[in-house]
Amino acid sequence: MKRWSGRRAAAALLVATASGLGGLAPGAEPTLVTRALAAEAWRAEFDAICAKTQDAMALPLDELKSLVARSDQLLPELEKLETSQRKVYVKRLQGCRNLYAFVLESRQKGS
Repeated sequence: MKRWSGRRAAAALLVATASGLGGLAPGAEPTLVTRALAAEAWRAEFDAICAKTQDAMALPLDELKSLVARSDQLLPELEKLETSQRKVYVKRLQGCRNLYAFVLESRQKGS
């Protein structure tokens, strides 16, 4: 029998149970698995938003607008994190958002 620890065990648990997950019934408490999936969802969105900062000047205007809007939508999710995580990820997201907003504004003024 294979024994996993840490992240591999958590990933295996998520994969094994993800196919059986449905939505939560009204008033139901989220399980460890649904909380883990929610955590992965905000982290994936965060990574997708901030991954394009190095290419910000080359992005089309509509994509810059989309990234700013997605940043604004993600912020409330980050505000729910525990204090130390919240401080780090909110600050990083604001930095990414501010860069996209600056590039967007400067390119719109130049047009």
